Amino acid sequence: MSAVPETELTVVIVSYRCRALLRACLASLDANRPDVVMDVEVIDNGSGDDTIGAAADFPWVTATPLSDNVGFARANNLGLGRAKGQAVLVLNPDTVIPAGGLRRCLDELWSQPDVGLLTARLVDPDGRLDRRCKRGFPTLWSSFCYFTGLDRTFRGRRSQRYTVGWLPDSQAGDVESVSGAFMLMRRAALHEVGGFDEQFFMYAEDIDLSLRFVENGWRVQYWPGVDVIHVGAGSNVDGKRPEVANAAYFRTMAPFIIKHRPGWRGRLLGVAVGILGEVLLAASRIAGGLRTTPRGSRISPPPDPVQPTGDGATGSTRS
Repeated sequence: MSAVPETELTVVIVSYRCRALLRACLASLDANRPDVVMDVEVIDNGSGDDTIGAAADFPWVTATPLSDNVGFARANNLGLGRAKGQAVLVLNPDTVIPAGGLRRCLDELWSQPDVGLLTARLVDPDGRLDRRCKRGFPTLWSSFCYFTGLDRTFRGRRSQRYTVGWLPDSQAGDVESVSGAFMLMRRAALHEVGGFDEQFFMYAEDIDLSLRFVENGWRVQYWPGVDVIHVGAGSNVDGKRPEVANAAYFRTMAPFIIKHRPGWRGRLLGVAVGILGEVLLAASRIAGGLRTTPRGSRISPPPDPVQPTGDGATGSTRS
């Protein structure tokens, strides 16, 4: 009797109201199964529709429906706590990976023992780069330049730090942060740095985790050897309302800045950014009569979950 091959990769996908996109994503993973021994965890974040039903066509997928939207960080931690693979891939449901792409990414990860986190080149369906797939620390100035497009005019490192604009798209290189749409990590390194910080409901949690890899001595690498299609905003109910997404970003960046910029200056900046987020959100509600982003309730984690670490890690969603 032949031995069961060791699981090389665990893929964790958090879905929310995106049945068609999730199905396309799982189909692309199926095309990668011949050369990667993987298990796949789909955590549906209280979609309230038939999104989770897309997994029924893929019997090798473990699908877990949640009754509430508990946020990107907490839902991912549930899946990460069940990971059996030597590597773990946090993957958005609005992505499509080319056949053989996972094998090439894994080979690149294993070839560099000091790389703890690797991302591929993310492109939209028309092949244009998603500039958030390689990022630096989001200072207030670099974030402002990114959102206003000034980073395309002011090409200094201070202005382009958010998207590491000085690193060519076709060139591999170390970065401070990557997008949560595709985060390929050594499981041993992930356990060392901890999982996602659950105080971040959505946005900033991928930057925070990336920075903790760097702080713990692991390299974070952008590797353009594989193009992964990323539709963008596929699991964001407000994805077609950029003003709401921008407001949510600034609201999330307030606790992020306070966590990573300790001292009174960081706290003052965090409060100012938080106020900006509230102003933007109020303006968007007035303009469009939008409701607030749903907040999740507490749920029990699985046995031996990957727990978030560092200041501000709460072990539950924000109230």
